Amino acid sequence: MVTKAHKIAQIGPAELKKYLKGFDFFERHVHGQWEGDLYAETHSRRFYETLRFLPELPSNARVLELGALPYYFTILMENFAGVRPDTLSFFEFEQSESATHAVQNVERGERYEFDYRAVNVETEVFPFANDSFDLVLCCEILEHLLINPSHMLYEAHRVLRPGGHILITTPNVLRWDNLWAMIRGANIYDRYHGNGIYGRHNREYSPGEVSELLQANGFQVERLETINVYGGSRGLFANRRDNIFALARANGEARVGFPESLFVLMDEYRNVARSGFTMGVDDAGQIGRGWYDVEKADVSFRWSGKTAKFYLKNQVGTKVVLRARCAHPRLPITVTLSVNGQCAGTATLTDHSWHDLVFDFESAATVLSCEIEVSETWVPGGDERQLGIAVHRILLAADDAD
Repeated sequence: MVTKAHKIAQIGPAELKKYLKGFDFFERHVHGQWEGDLYAETHSRRFYETLRFLPELPSNARVLELGALPYYFTILMENFAGVRPDTLSFFEFEQSESATHAVQNVERGERYEFDYRAVNVETEVFPFANDSFDLVLCCEILEHLLINPSHMLYEAHRVLRPGGHILITTPNVLRWDNLWAMIRGANIYDRYHGNGIYGRHNREYSPGEVSELLQANGFQVERLETINVYGGSRGLFANRRDNIFALARANGEARVGFPESLFVLMDEYRNVARSGFTMGVDDAGQIGRGWYDVEKADVSFRWSGKTAKFYLKNQVGTKVVLRARCAHPRLPITVTLSVNGQCAGTATLTDHSWHDLVFDFESAATVLSCEIEVSETWVPGGDERQLGIAVHRILLAADDAD
């Protein structure tokens, strides 16, 4: 195990601040060293508390850091936790065209190089395999997301090994500064930001909301605290401190969850990021009208109506495969698939078992807009739904797929 406590105990926020001011990322890549000094002044205590919040890691630990720019915490992880994270950058970084960023502290004789990989963490699939990491760092990102933080949490869970951790830090919307601003008649919302749509705080969270969001997306919260890291008064109540720190363990399979207290009308949301998905697991953004709510028996599934739409990212094959069954009392049932407005063929269900329905298609479009139509629906007893077929999974497959 990598024991970090004794290393962190030997250095405090003031020492971290001095150390980080020696690095030249902002001088090299942004507006100048003055901005680097301001960044270190502002965030050194948060970095210190984040290091103290880390879980113990195995000696061969692999860590993914989301939103790693300007790599200062990446460097601290290497020095104090004994592990160099894989890095993904999230914000637009218009001043840099290089694929590698160099960061140097001349006084300390330290020089680092980091691969620059930009991913929009709320819309894109992370470029890593399942079960790759022991820890995902998500520091000061949640508050910048616009519409679907659950996508990021799903991807974080997917790339974590079973039992791996995510560590989230984010401003506490209930902090005393916000309450005092409202009392004196000031606005608590962030100013508009010239650095793109993710430059500002688009949505801040309460401690309870962070916990609810994590649990809805397959994480078990192990530790959640609020800590003052920006110089605020400690106050009488712990939930009024300025920053939230949450450590949670990946529990079970990855899934996308939308707590009703945080989301509304997500059936209208469209984000076609995958070439295959499972109903009730990662179907968010990839299904359209015509589907009923998720059900769970031996597997999760959705019933279609007479027609139902779905969307796939076109990147791996020439066949659309539906894992489906029907419960219609009159068999057989014919299913017709159209892809981008063109008929891709029909398939027939002759019993009530699960079957793979395979349809050939030809399209060079990046996104496949698909619609199924069933030959006949039925209404189960005591129900008003017009049921077509139950679908568990939809995916693209290549000609030589098993």
